[in-house]
Amino acid sequence: MTHVAILGGGLAGLATAFELQRSDHTFDLYEASDRFGGKVWSSLVGDRMVDAGADTFLARVPQGRALCEQLGLADQLTSPVAPVPAYIHRSGALHELPKGTVLGVPTDLDELAASGLISAQGLAEVAAEPTRPPTDLGGDISVGAYFRERLGDEVTERLIDPMIGGINASDIDRLSLRSAAPQIAAAAQGHVSILEGLRAARASVGATLGSAGPGADEPVFYGLPGGTARIIDALVAVLDARSLHLGASPTLDGLGADRVVIATPAPAASRLLAEVSPTASRLLAEIQYSSVAQVSVEFEAQAVTPHLDASGILFPRVDGMVLTACTWFSTKWAHYQRADRVLLRLTSGRFGDTRALDLGDEALVNRLLTEVQCVLDITAEPTALRVHRWIDALPQYVPGHADRVEAIFAALGADAPHITLAGAAYRGIGIPATIASAWTAAQAVRT
Repeated sequence: MTHVAILGGGLAGLATAFELQRSDHTFDLYEASDRFGGKVWSSLVGDRMVDAGADTFLARVPQGRALCEQLGLADQLTSPVAPVPAYIHRSGALHELPKGTVLGVPTDLDELAASGLISAQGLAEVAAEPTRPPTDLGGDISVGAYFRERLGDEVTERLIDPMIGGINASDIDRLSLRSAAPQIAAAAQGHVSILEGLRAARASVGATLGSAGPGADEPVFYGLPGGTARIIDALVAVLDARSLHLGASPTLDGLGADRVVIATPAPAASRLLAEVSPTASRLLAEIQYSSVAQVSVEFEAQAVTPHLDASGILFPRVDGMVLTACTWFSTKWAHYQRADRVLLRLTSGRFGDTRALDLGDEALVNRLLTEVQCVLDITAEPTALRVHRWIDALPQYVPGHADRVEAIFAALGADAPHITLAGAAYRGIGIPATIASAWTAAQAVRT
């Protein structure tokens, strides 16, 4: 029987261990910190457990729901209940995310015009998109470069940046279309016009591309009361406790295992592999990360007006604000709704923008609360407050990322075929993609 060592006790490592345990393989999992879960984590804000990491995961990617079913959590999955998916900020005003928007790409020009978000000139650029010549996708192209050519700067900066860029905490001019938005890249490959390509995709798969607005029979997102960290709690509870080791960071040559899964962020994986596979180590070190900082705040209901009817507000980079998003947890989720309290999460941090990291906690709270008051009236101090910083939170999929990942795995296969990798740094961020990487790693080490 193959014995596997797993380095890293975040979602990727725990999901790998669970898959191995289900197939009766033995393992030891080592986590260097004092808790499991990595960036999937919840903690108290007031008297409620609130996500400090991702509060949702995509329903259309099956691995998230599948793991919840295996852990007995499927009947507790819930979906956002906010009437409006999101608002976009511009010049102190809120504009509803236009219906028919796919990851920030507007496919319904009437809805885009009705939103009031885009100027007449910007609307004309979008309307002309189907008549433009093909865009050269090359080996890879950035999200910003592609959409600036297809739709113009205004829509790119006002809609696509806060959506695709916000998901990845990225600079869209340095973000790979192929790796960060593969469904859009597929539509671009199949159609000269991205608008026509996404309309065709919507017609065939409904809202499974993360579109805003009604019409989908199935939910777009899932969450869990008490936070997505309940997946971590369930994994830890079902795994053999004798095989889980906190505060442990062994070297590769001290593991005594037949196979190894490195489920750490790329910088740690690079250090571990420096002597074993210099090429893989060097390529891993080239994967950059962005950091984010969050302020979660609870207020008495009468202290905040208006009460938003949406899941949240997105703040485009072009506005120059530190604030990138305001999530209205108490509107977005039924399990956070209370008549006497509102619960918000203010998020900051983009790749290349370190202003939030340069502020101390008190200064960060003051800055983000001041900025959000361009659209909200807040008349009292918070009843509860949490500041959390995620250093090196999200890997940045720059153009060429997919080729770099293939080269990493090829080098590792040549130099150390008993070792493989899992995690968000490679073939997709988000909870389902991370689980998929874990299942792939488990399959690789047990065959």
